Amino acid sequence: MKKVKDFITRDLTSVTGDTSLREVAELLSLRELIGIPVVNQENEVMGWISETDIIASIFPEKVKIENPDVIYLMNLSHVVKKLTQVGQAMVKDYMIKSVSCVKEDTPASDVVELMLHKDFKRVPVVRNKRLVGVVDRSSLSRILLEKGSID
Repeated sequence: MKKVKDFITRDLTSVTGDTSLREVAELLSLRELIGIPVVNQENEVMGWISETDIIASIFPEKVKIENPDVIYLMNLSHVVKKLTQVGQAMVKDYMIKSVSCVKEDTPASDVVELMLHKDFKRVPVVRNKRLVGVVDRSSLSRILLEKGSID
């Protein structure tokens, strides 16, 4: 049976709660990521911040997101003002604090279930609460296509 350790990405890209949303947005864009773990000084996962969280912080009630590639703006001057404010805001004020993590020995079938039922695209992998990598849908898909099974 395949376990997380068989397809983990040992990517420790993360931010702290004191990172600005502007820095997170730049990091997500640069690394082509949709979200990253938020860690404390000991590298323990404390939260998750995603591009969706950043967009929602800018346009909480002013945008209707039906398609992630299209954003309908209601008031451009409000958006420009909000962008300036939000760019300086800290991750700790916008991150998701309840994060589902998996361990390296978690069965792949459990990860599939977690990702499908909660619509997660990336999940942090921890050892003793410390970030050791992530698993994502593309890694899972690759294993399925190569091996034909996760068992």
